[in-house]
Amino acid sequence: MSEKHMIGFLFPGQGSQEPGMGRNLYESLPEARELLDEAGSVLGYNLKELMFEGTAECLADTRYAQPAIYTCSAMYLAKARAIGLTPDFVAGHSLGEYNALLAAGVYDFGDGLRLVARRGELMSYMNGRGTMAAVLGLSEEELQEYMPEVPDIVMANINSRSQIVVSGTEQGIVKLEQILTKRDGVKFRRLRVSAAFHSPQMAEAEEGLRAVIEDVMFRKPLCHVIPNVMGRPVKDVATIKKCLVDQLTGQVRWADSVLSMKAAGVKTLYEVGYGDVLKKMNKTITFRPKCLSIEA
Repeated sequence: MSEKHMIGFLFPGQGSQEPGMGRNLYESLPEARELLDEAGSVLGYNLKELMFEGTAECLADTRYAQPAIYTCSAMYLAKARAIGLTPDFVAGHSLGEYNALLAAGVYDFGDGLRLVARRGELMSYMNGRGTMAAVLGLSEEELQEYMPEVPDIVMANINSRSQIVVSGTEQGIVKLEQILTKRDGVKFRRLRVSAAFHSPQMAEAEEGLRAVIEDVMFRKPLCHVIPNVMGRPVKDVATIKKCLVDQLTGQVRWADSVLSMKAAGVKTLYEVGYGDVLKKMNKTITFRPKCLSIEA
């Protein structure tokens, strides 16, 4: 008996949005069209118009970006299913974790969208509370040496061996930039975000999200789920729920998530969503398994 060719689905998060995303799928795939039409009914506003005709500035607003990305990735998931792909492992980068749970059958599209819409609202209330930046050229261990000097900054996203996103107060980000720019081979890039996501600054939003998530029925996943804050596969529903809440203030351990799939024997990864941000990031983590795109 031949060994099963296991595949993993990766779902992008906020920042992957762009005006016009999902249009090709909407026009060519009935299942995708149904999802976007349903989204408008759930949200109470014309998401299709926002995605296809809205400005980049409007789509950058976390209140609209999160439902738009979740819906667009769900449309790509419909395409993946239409061409016969079924995942053995799923993971999503930050917001993308909600699509990963959808792919795993933990909830239906509408329930996931309601969670995402509320998440976007709660996070928008935190606007102005800090900022974020990407540090390139240092490993997690190397960057950790500098963290005691900036106690109001945390490592928010461990994206690869040499790409880490930090999050915290404006003053802390400025101080860390001053420290790191003195080191050769290190790049420090400010991110265009409205708050310090995945940091203690999000504690208030986390509490609000906890109450919402507790009211949603989660089913046992049909495949292995890799929560951001763990970076390793789980199937326990209580753990999945807890991790989804903890994610707002916790780390996105993305490199660990991808390497966990590799260790489990996954042979091919698919970025299921608009763009190729995870496909590119995967090359900074590992070349095998190779990451492919789902074509619209």
